Amino acid sequence: MTKERIEKAIEIINYAIKNQISVKEASVRCGCSDTYVKNTKAVVYDKYDEGTLNDELFTMFDTAYKRYTENTVFGAKAEEKLPTAPDKPTDIPPAANGREQLTFEQKGNTAIIDFKTDDKILGNSPINQDMIDKSIPANQAILRNLAEGDESYPKNHIKTLDELLDYLNVDREVWRVERTRLNKWDVTSWSEGYARTIQNFQVRADLVRNIQVVKERMAGEIFIDMIKNYKPPVFLVGNTDVPKSNENNLFEVSIFDLHMGKLAWGGETGENYDTKIARARFLESIEKLVHRASGFDYSRILFPVGNDFFNSDTIFNTTTQGTQQDEDLRWQKTFNVGTRLLVDAINLLKQTGRPVDVVVIPGNHDFERSYYMGKFLEAWFNNDPSVTMYNGASPRKYYRFGKVLLGFTHGSEEKESSLPLLMATDIESKPMWSETIFHEWHLGHIHRKRNVNYKVVDTKERTLNEDLGVTIRYLSSLTGTEEWHHKKGFVGAIKAADAFIWNDELGLIAHLNSNLIIE
Repeated sequence: MTKERIEKAIEIINYAIKNQISVKEASVRCGCSDTYVKNTKAVVYDKYDEGTLNDELFTMFDTAYKRYTENTVFGAKAEEKLPTAPDKPTDIPPAANGREQLTFEQKGNTAIIDFKTDDKILGNSPINQDMIDKSIPANQAILRNLAEGDESYPKNHIKTLDELLDYLNVDREVWRVERTRLNKWDVTSWSEGYARTIQNFQVRADLVRNIQVVKERMAGEIFIDMIKNYKPPVFLVGNTDVPKSNENNLFEVSIFDLHMGKLAWGGETGENYDTKIARARFLESIEKLVHRASGFDYSRILFPVGNDFFNSDTIFNTTTQGTQQDEDLRWQKTFNVGTRLLVDAINLLKQTGRPVDVVVIPGNHDFERSYYMGKFLEAWFNNDPSVTMYNGASPRKYYRFGKVLLGFTHGSEEKESSLPLLMATDIESKPMWSETIFHEWHLGHIHRKRNVNYKVVDTKERTLNEDLGVTIRYLSSLTGTEEWHHKKGFVGAIKAADAFIWNDELGLIAHLNSNLIIE
C-alpha cells in the first residue's frame, strides 16, 4: 500500500467529518469508489498487525478514522453522538399497493420527514380487511369508511404538520421546523359506471436540531448519573493546621488552559497528552500548591476555572469558532470527565477547611461549554455553604478581597492596552476600583508566563507618563503540546500551575508555583 493511498483516504475521512456525511459518500464526491476508505482501512490494519506498515502512517490513519466514527452521525457510534432524534418508524409495514409512503432522512443536525398518500383504490381494487390492517393507524378510518361506501374524507387523516409531528413523537424542543410543504390533489377513477374522486395529501417537514437543548439535557443526564455513585476523593494535602494569626489572607489557585480532551502523540510532538494525563497533572498540581501554601494562614480560597479548560466546544470537536481539534474522547465523555475532575478538585480544596469561591472564565476554545460546566457545578454544590459559584454571562470576571481587585479574562479578545481602563469602568468593577489599591489581571491563552506593569498608551502608540498601577499577568499552562503548536514552533515554555497569597491590606505577599518536569 502506498503512502499516497493512505493520505488520500485520510483526506476523504476529514472531508466526511467536515461535511457530516458518510465516508462512502465522501469517497464518491472525491472521485474515488464508494469503498475506497473501507478497503484502505482493512489493508491498513492488516499490514500493521503483520508489522509491514510503519507506526506514523498507521497512527495518522487510525486517529482520523476514530475521529470520524466518534464524531459524525454516520460513524459506528452515531447513536451515542447525537441523541434525541425523531423516531424513525420501524413498526409500519409497507402500505397496501404502495398507496401510503412515509420516508425519513437524517443528516447531521437536519432531518426530513415526508408523508404522502397515493390512493387509487376506487375502481378495480376493492378494499379488504387486510388492506385496512396494513395501513398506518391514522389512515385506517378512511379505508374503513370507503369500504362501507362512505365517500367522505375523515378528519383524522394525516394532513397537517402537527398531525405528522405528533404521530412520530418529534421532540419540538430539540427539533425546529425550518420548512414545511403541504399539498393535496384529487384522484378520479371509474367505478360501477361513474366517476368517483378521492383526495390525496402530502405533508413534509424539514427539521433542524437545537444543539443548545441537546447539550443542556446531556449535562443534566451526566449530573444525575454522576451523583448516584459519587464519592469525594481523599488526598494527602500536607499540613493545613496552621496557627492562626491576625492576618486575613486569600489563597488563589489558578490553573489555566488545561485543554481537557486534547490528544497529542509523543512520536510527533515529543510528549503524549490525553484526558488521563490532564487529570493527573491537574490534581497533582493542586496537591502541591496546597502543600506549599500550608505555611500561610488564609481564610478563603479563590479557584478560577475555565480559560480553555476544555479543548473544544462543539459536538464536532471544534473550537467555538470552528477550528478542528485533535480529541481523544467523544464530546459527551469529555464533558463528563472534565466536570468530574472539577468536582474532585473543589472537594480537594475543601479539605483545607476553608470556603472555596469558584469563578468561571470562558476561553476561545470552550466559550459555550465552560458556561454549561459552570451551571453543572452550580447544581452540584447548590446546597454546600462552603462553595460559592460565580458564573455570569460576561467573559470578564472581577473579584475583590479587601484592598485587592482581581480581574479575570482569557486574553484572546480584549486588547491588552484596554484592560486597565476596563477594570476602572466595567459596570461590575467600577464601584470597587476606587476602594482598592492593588489591581491585577490574570489571563491565560498564550500558555506561558508574562507580566506587564501597564502604562496607558494613546492612539499614536506613545507611552504616557501616567502609571495606572495595573499589573497584567499571563499565567502558565499544564497542557500538552499537540501537532499544531509543535509545527508552529510554540514549544519550550515551562508547564506549570500558579497560586497566589493575597493579604487584604498588603496585596500580594507570595507567588507559588508547581512546575511540571517532563522527562
